[in-house]
Amino acid sequence: MLADLLATDGVREHCELRSTFGFMALHGGLEATTFEIARECARQTDASLYAVVQPDHLTWHVPSHRFDPAESEALAQFCRHVDVAISIHGYGGIRDHPNRWLTIAVGGGGREAARTVGRVLREHLADYEVIDDMEEIPRQYRGLHERNPVNLVRSAGVQIELPPRVRGTSPIWAEHDFEADPMVPHTRSLVEALVEVAGLLDLPDSDRFP
Repeated sequence: MLADLLATDGVREHCELRSTFGFMALHGGLEATTFEIARECARQTDASLYAVVQPDHLTWHVPSHRFDPAESEALAQFCRHVDVAISIHGYGGIRDHPNRWLTIAVGGGGREAARTVGRVLREHLADYEVIDDMEEIPRQYRGLHERNPVNLVRSAGVQIELPPRVRGTSPIWAEHDFEADPMVPHTRSLVEALVEVAGLLDLPDSDRFP
């Protein structure tokens, strides 16, 4: 399915190999601003980047575990090059949660890294509910599938599910001047948090976690 998506007119694949820490956005365009967030974080930290961006008219959701490196040499190169990755996703929040529109789910197979991500996100985004306890994250948002690319890098990484408000797509930002600044204040705080996280996780295995 990934090969079919990449062969679709207007779909763009991005792969920039820099440091061995990486950011990913598998559903760019489809999950609004996820690519822009990942790209900005990679730019500020000199991190590697892998992303697939769909044009506005396309709404093709290829599940993360169907992003097979055998169908993309760029993705294969990214997975070989990167030690730890953070994959940026967008969702509608955790249904039935009392603060649904403020829930950020921190999944992925790298649970030590996920706890670091969760701690830093709480420091920068105090108004949000940052959930890194797997028992509290619905199965479809956990990012634990062994074929999910974020888990195919050398040390399993972290998948972050972001609700509309922190991505700048909520109606509360109707008055924001996106021409003057394409990112709303909450998105800027998110980027600051992820830049800090990159500094904490882009280390040798022996130094990554105290």
